[in-house]
Amino acid sequence: MSVVRREARRRWSAVAGLVGVLVAVPLVVAFAPVRAAAVTRDQVLAASDRPYQGYVETRGSVVLPDLPQLGELVGLFGGTTSMRVWHRNTDTWRVAVLDPVGERDTFRTPAATFGWDYGRNLWTETVGDPAVRAPRAADLTPPELARRLLRDAGADAEVRALAPRRVAGIAASGLRVVPKDRDSTIGAIDVWADPRSGLPLLVDVPGAFTTRFLDVSADAPADDVLQPRAAASSGFASSTQSEITSALNSVARANLPGDLAGRARVPGPVSAIAAYGSGLSRFVVIAVPGRLGQRTLNALRDGGGAPITQGYLIRAGVLSIAVTQAGRRTYLIAGFVTPALLTAAAGQLR
Repeated sequence: MSVVRREARRRWSAVAGLVGVLVAVPLVVAFAPVRAAAVTRDQVLAASDRPYQGYVETRGSVVLPDLPQLGELVGLFGGTTSMRVWHRNTDTWRVAVLDPVGERDTFRTPAATFGWDYGRNLWTETVGDPAVRAPRAADLTPPELARRLLRDAGADAEVRALAPRRVAGIAASGLRVVPKDRDSTIGAIDVWADPRSGLPLLVDVPGAFTTRFLDVSADAPADDVLQPRAAASSGFASSTQSEITSALNSVARANLPGDLAGRARVPGPVSAIAAYGSGLSRFVVIAVPGRLGQRTLNALRDGGGAPITQGYLIRAGVLSIAVTQAGRRTYLIAGFVTPALLTAAAGQLR
């Protein structure tokens, strides 16, 4: 072998070795054990009012029937949602749901909640806190979902440590919360949080739903990002809490009972919509008016609902939904509860 060939082989060997090292470095980083200090349930709950901002991705595997009342829930719980989040505190924040053609924003200020729909070029304003509202994407960020689920799981829930994992570049501490409520379909809640602040970075309801930060910062968002500013060319609609309550009461005239299936009704000003019980086994009942009620019943039947007394019931992952008719009224009942509990509640509606 010539000196030239020998030197060439030596250099190529050196290059190959260097490439091997460079390729191996990220693999070593990826598979290296993640170490993080332990985090407690109380730390996670206390972190909900901290400032943060970042990108969030949610993934749901709950396949819901196409019911008229579910709307945005079908996409939120049964698909992938990308969000940009800016959070100063519980009274001042903004969440933008991103899609290929635009975005839909929710702005929260101390005085009102604003919505911005890019596709419709429409702003909405709701003054005050509405008595009832549908779930929205902002409820599913890791900090907000962790706060709601851990609070509803109760202080008697079992808490176990989980192995740390890297989330959004942070070595996050894990804990599993196991509720003791046998009437709830949520068997466990897994949370990974920043051990320095307690801020939840990833929340997983096994077999149903995951929300996680892809990128996150503890910096408080700037004022201009949090201020809703409607252009002169945009549509604008405003309403108050009392107007919404009055409209709901006039559309569906019904007086729901004071208790169902052994659960007391949660006090509220809307007569035709009510929550019953507390914690993770709380469920909601909605009196659905007229033809919309019949459409809802037919949709659940056609979506695979199992027959129950005067109606149908379906369980989609951790969510149970029933639609029943009593007299001339149609009721939709839903919650993260067992089908047996909803069946009992449906049988008591008149």
